Amino acid sequence: MKIGIPNTLFASYHLSYWQQFLNVLGMEVVISGDSCKEMINTGGKLIPHEFCLPLKIFLGHIVNLMEQKVDLILVPRMLCKGNRDFFCPKLTGLPEIVKHTTGLGDSALFSPEVTCNGLSVKVLKYPKLKLKTSHEFHRAEQQANHHWEQTLLQCRQEHLTVPEAEAGCRREFSTKKSNIQLGLLGYAYTLYDPFISKGIIGKLSNLGAGLSTWEMIDSDLIENKLRRLNRPLFWNFGRILLGAGLNFLEDPGIDGIIYATTFGCGPDSIAIKLLNLQAAAAASKKPLLQITLDEHSEDGHLKTRLEAFMDMLSAQKEEQSGENNHFSYMGPVLAYP
Repeated sequence: MKIGIPNTLFASYHLSYWQQFLNVLGMEVVISGDSCKEMINTGGKLIPHEFCLPLKIFLGHIVNLMEQKVDLILVPRMLCKGNRDFFCPKLTGLPEIVKHTTGLGDSALFSPEVTCNGLSVKVLKYPKLKLKTSHEFHRAEQQANHHWEQTLLQCRQEHLTVPEAEAGCRREFSTKKSNIQLGLLGYAYTLYDPFISKGIIGKLSNLGAGLSTWEMIDSDLIENKLRRLNRPLFWNFGRILLGAGLNFLEDPGIDGIIYATTFGCGPDSIAIKLLNLQAAAAASKKPLLQITLDEHSEDGHLKTRLEAFMDMLSAQKEEQSGENNHFSYMGPVLAYP
């Protein structure tokens, strides 16, 4: 049996988990192609224009898998955990969105009910599948969790992004140390998709920046920073980014922070605001740059703003080393486009 995985949204975080899970069940896994302009055009025609860019591309990936004639398509239902961690409603409703926009029925989807704390996956309910028992599902889940935990451990120990740790699954990006070290924040399906991110990681690497991302930080450190907040953030993946950002603010090895978001993302609008307030109050006074990405393919403005941000950080490091004095907080004064 061939089962397709749309290589975006949830799979950007847990691709290796789902591959291992399905392989243990004896299924042939088919990954959708790379995101491209054709995918966004295809997906954008299926839903109202006010939907976010990642969801439009997700539907383009679904159509791509339909064209590959897979037997089932993996579309998990992401459910909230307790009364504190919430997913974007569009993630929770992915199965319904797919069914009502593409015409696929329940029999064409493999939709386990899952939750996660932004990091590890927990299956709450297995879908019915012929010839598979609950014991087989449980064994697949255990092995997939072990595989994912090893991937995350490798990210932290070797300073790798998830795509780098998933050897051969996605292209690799450089995060080597350099004179300027940046904390780079953004959803995995934004940062690690070259089409959505407009190659922001490659652009920063070419400018000589070393990069640190959320998966390189121990989850205990992230949670410790979040406990200090007077008002918690309830969005699941957003919590992880905010906690990572708070760590970057206190990390003397980080010179500046970039938060990449897609236009119209509601959860990000809250997380970025909270990080903004914390950055303004932090003793480190580190510059914070917000990058807003949209559907336009032109990336000249993005390159210009990244170059300006790097030039500013280089200049202030030279000033610090020469005069050993403090610098003023620049704030999120730049945005793209």
